[in-house]
Amino acid sequence: MKLKERFFLSHGGLVFLTLAAVFVLFYAGARWVLKHQAGEDQKQYLASFALATREAVLQREDVAVLNFMRLAAQNPDIVYTAFFNPVTGSRIIQPPTVTPPPPEDSARESDSRRFNLADGTSVAALFQKVQVAGQPAGWVEIGYSAQALDREIQAQLRRWMGLGAFTAGVTLILGWLVSWLASRALVKPLQKISEGTRLVRQGKLDSLVQVQRSDEIGDLARDFNSMVLQLKELDAMKRDFVSGVTHDLGTPLHAIRSAANFLQNGKGGALTDKQGEYLLMISNNTTHLIGFINNLLTVARIEAAKVEPYLEAVDVMTHLNELTALYQSQAQAKGLTLSLIKKAPYVSLISDVTMFRQIAQNLLSNAIKFTDQGTIEMTVLEANGDFILEVRDSGIGIDPQYQELIFDKFFRVKQPKDFQTREGSGLGLSIVKGLTAALGGGVKVESALGRGALFTVRLPKQPDPARWYPTGANL
Repeated sequence: MKLKERFFLSHGGLVFLTLAAVFVLFYAGARWVLKHQAGEDQKQYLASFALATREAVLQREDVAVLNFMRLAAQNPDIVYTAFFNPVTGSRIIQPPTVTPPPPEDSARESDSRRFNLADGTSVAALFQKVQVAGQPAGWVEIGYSAQALDREIQAQLRRWMGLGAFTAGVTLILGWLVSWLASRALVKPLQKISEGTRLVRQGKLDSLVQVQRSDEIGDLARDFNSMVLQLKELDAMKRDFVSGVTHDLGTPLHAIRSAANFLQNGKGGALTDKQGEYLLMISNNTTHLIGFINNLLTVARIEAAKVEPYLEAVDVMTHLNELTALYQSQAQAKGLTLSLIKKAPYVSLISDVTMFRQIAQNLLSNAIKFTDQGTIEMTVLEANGDFILEVRDSGIGIDPQYQELIFDKFFRVKQPKDFQTREGSGLGLSIVKGLTAALGGGVKVESALGRGALFTVRLPKQPDPARWYPTGANL
């Protein structure tokens, strides 16, 4: 999972968990507050009932008490109201249809009791003594329906929770939006640095990142730019060094090879077998060094974007047949079967002959070098208006973790212990990628360790100069 999604989910999840915890606490707190408020209201109403009863006793008039009790009966939360006067022995209950059990002395002392009526109604009753001139004048009682009270509390909780849920939803959306914006602000400069790293890895050392921040990410971007500038200086020094070395070595190496050929042809006199053997070693190694120097020069020209294709009609099959014949002896020496397959009835290509041959030669040479047994197939076809060259081998293959790196110059895959180490400069595939890009095409590889490799080169049949050196040379 990428950092942006991880940051968004983690912070959004934190907001969600926080809101869930607040919601639970809010629900529990609201329920307690509502029950407490209901209890206070009940006590206040009972106190009003007691006051009305006290005035009625003083005035010896029960009408006020009856009116209060009839009014209380209209409250859906009140099951009944009752007044008991031990002096007169009178007991008044409203409505008369309700018959609560007589309170026990212990319940009367506690000012409350709970019981169930005959119809199953759960009642929570409250008591309060009535005193007149400091003397007991009886007590009043109000029975509340526990179910009605719970229903009222639940109704109020639903209203509160609905409002709370709406607020929580809006807060959650805003929290996720802020998390997304924060993750975007955090990840965007890192993506720029990552893209800059990819471009630098491709050899584009003018790829400075523009990150205007004063935090650690800004420091990272500035350090990256400083590193790129230093790499650019080192690369310029390296190119100058390579150019100077190849120029200084090329001339004497050509002279050595010419002298060796002169002697091998017997123009300097008869040679013994040992002298001929040494001259052959000199000639072969000189040719190898000249090829390496030429590769260095080609890589330097590609990096400097100074490889300008000379476009002409290419007789594809003629050149590929020549290369196949050239490498046939090497393949046979290793017991390999080398074949050229044409899958299109007619193949046409406008390209640079030298560059085309160098691409095919490097791929063919690599295939033979890394194949110990089996077959090597070079296939020519056309697809979607492009020319396709495929080179498939049954060699040691390439570990997927290295497949993006094999086109870097001087990179050589570390061979497993089970495979024989192959020598090489690490420039062949870099040249293939560079020349293919110079022609407006691309190259890709499909491989697995121990299962061979398939290199596919795609070239436009008639290149447009505007496509030369495109960004990204892989298919």
